Amino acid sequence: MPSLSPFGPRIRPATHLWRACAATVRAHVEGVSKEKAVRTMWGTDPVTDLVLRGAVNPATTTTPGWASQIAGTAVDDSIMAISSLSAGAGLIARGMKVSMVGVATLRIPGRTLDASDAGKFVGEGMPVPVRKLRITAGPTLHPRKLMTITGYTREMAESSNLEAIARALVSEATALALDAALFSTNADDGITPGGILAGVTPITPTAGGGVNAMATDIKALVAALVGAGAGADVVFIASTVQATSLKMLAGPRFDFTVLPSNQIAAGTVIAVEAGSFVSAFGASPEFDTSSETTIHEEDTTPADIVSGGVAAVPVKSQFQTDSIVLRSILRCAWGMRAPHVAFLTGATW
Repeated sequence: MPSLSPFGPRIRPATHLWRACAATVRAHVEGVSKEKAVRTMWGTDPVTDLVLRGAVNPATTTTPGWASQIAGTAVDDSIMAISSLSAGAGLIARGMKVSMVGVATLRIPGRTLDASDAGKFVGEGMPVPVRKLRITAGPTLHPRKLMTITGYTREMAESSNLEAIARALVSEATALALDAALFSTNADDGITPGGILAGVTPITPTAGGGVNAMATDIKALVAALVGAGAGADVVFIASTVQATSLKMLAGPRFDFTVLPSNQIAAGTVIAVEAGSFVSAFGASPEFDTSSETTIHEEDTTPADIVSGGVAAVPVKSQFQTDSIVLRSILRCAWGMRAPHVAFLTGATW
């Protein structure tokens, strides 16, 4: 996807998002504005300037053709760019995408598949049948905050490779966070969007291992989707172990999409109708930096630095270590427009 900028070389929109991230860190180190950091690092780059405005100037983000459209395109492309790291990003790229810019709640119509809704063949002069489309109640999406904090030494922040470093750290962290939440069995708790496996009863895996067990399991997953009115656009998401086995044992004639994720437990295989999945994102991530804070270095269950007289362990002072932390916030949500998800745990192949 080419850059939206009419200036300079044509580059991917996602690049402007990583540049905005890197410029935020460099601006903090040098004590200058983010726009000046952009000019110092890359010269004239009006698209990156607009991506930065998309997050900090709400008075203009709803104006057609302004920062929100530029930033939204950069976010979409950045999600596509991490699809090699995240099965969730791969599913998002294949499903329906809607915008949540300036929206607190978004109701998505459900999906009921019936060939008769497309009409019938009629003879000359005969009346055309009239159908009432059966739209069901779909998911209600609420924007949730996906936040990550990444740390940089001052030497890294002053490096000419800062854009590549920021891209790697933030994209890898986002990939892990997306997969962990999206493929969970947890319902929406008001903080994290519900996983697509919430409320879904797992299928019993086939014993014995090998190709026969794999074929039986795959058939059972597809049959569950077909029974719910799906099956036209099946995507398999599996732990890295099962995804590798599936690609090796099934061979090149297995033409379904297989997405691996190391955030899925070994033995778990998921089948999703991609067209029934919907995701939504805000216009642009928000970036903040600090070099004077103390952080709890924990990526699973971070705690307050001190709570009830108990100190979190381990903690690190950014001031003492001459480091900078970058906090990114991306507002997003997802859901299923129809119950077109099946999964099993404990696969023997």
